[in-house]
Amino acid sequence: MVHLYAAIAILILLYTLFSRGLAGIGITMPMVFLAVGVVAALQVPALSHDTGSMFHRLAELTLALLLFADATELTRGAARRIQGLAGRMLLIGLPVAIVLGLAVNLVLLPDWPFWEACVLAALLAPTDAALGKPIMGDPKIPETLRDTINAESGLNDGLAFPFVVFFAFLAVGEDTDAPNSLVLFILAQVGIGLAVGVAVGILGGWLRRVATARNGMDPALDGVMTLALVGSMFFLAEILGGNSFVAVFAGGFAFANAAGGKVIAIRDFLEEDGQFLAILSFLLIGAYLVPLALTHADLATLGVVFLSILVVRPVAIWLSLMGTSTRPNERLFLGWFGPRGLATALFAIFVVLDFDELAKGPEILVVATSAVLVSAYVHGLTARWAAQIFRLGPVNGTAPEPPAVTDPDGRPGE
Repeated sequence: MVHLYAAIAILILLYTLFSRGLAGIGITMPMVFLAVGVVAALQVPALSHDTGSMFHRLAELTLALLLFADATELTRGAARRIQGLAGRMLLIGLPVAIVLGLAVNLVLLPDWPFWEACVLAALLAPTDAALGKPIMGDPKIPETLRDTINAESGLNDGLAFPFVVFFAFLAVGEDTDAPNSLVLFILAQVGIGLAVGVAVGILGGWLRRVATARNGMDPALDGVMTLALVGSMFFLAEILGGNSFVAVFAGGFAFANAAGGKVIAIRDFLEEDGQFLAILSFLLIGAYLVPLALTHADLATLGVVFLSILVVRPVAIWLSLMGTSTRPNERLFLGWFGPRGLATALFAIFVVLDFDELAKGPEILVVATSAVLVSAYVHGLTARWAAQIFRLGPVNGTAPEPPAVTDPDGRPGE
């Protein structure tokens, strides 16, 4: 095993050295390390309960750091600009995607219990913008669209998770007064998560500002302080019955707008840590989950995956954005760019570990992993050329958006 660890460390080193060149030809980090994980699978034991629990915690930590870092990029002005689009995609698009996904599951997987088909539809709904970093840094794509994707992908994990849990409870026969219980559960998860994230984020930002002004904090510990802040809001939300992912995304936005000083260094620190953990997460998915999917996937499984990516998400987003000022190509872009990533894999592992009475638990894991695998390559390859494919920005004759104005302290202006 020592030889395997050494080889993985060397491959990570090589990837970092050539990452910009690889990104230039459309090869993303998840694509590389899913493949590395598959090769490593020849040397590692089969997926076990302990391994699943380890991945579950690693994926949670990775998502928390990346969501917080992404949220710090949103200014109050950006939030005002995108609230209509992101709100529609979350409040209309996500439920519609679950309903359409359920319809696909019932047709292609007719022998599945109804509530387990619902579980699968819910865990295929959340998206992960980290799978297409080229899009977030492409100046040819209008900033409003990039901010919308960032906000939607940051919050839809937390909105989809209550559906996953609720449907799983129904699938194993727990007494639940649906649909009233579902509404109350979602409101509690989202409401408490938002409250904890905003409160802790504002408090943390204010304390950092005061400590910095009074020269009471060692600047070298700025990143450590932020890690502790992320952990505080994540676990507090869980303790109080809220959704931890909603908390960290809302907390990142609140912290960045309350800190009153440069947060770019903090964002870079968290993104670097988060990217390293994401590398390990996708490597584990490749090593432990992808071989399972490649062995057990069938035509019905692949049909569910491809329809989820090619039809369910695009149609749901298109319907949610009807009546807005978005152009057809922009709606297609927002609908297409919904890669399945860590959240889908994380929720699938959670369901298998915590609801072992599910009749189709292993199959849920197979479909979810297949979706992550297909999405990593399909969305990763198209992300590099998304502006050209969907004729966004200067490609369709519109002028590029002006560069963001920054305040003297380095924070993006509104």
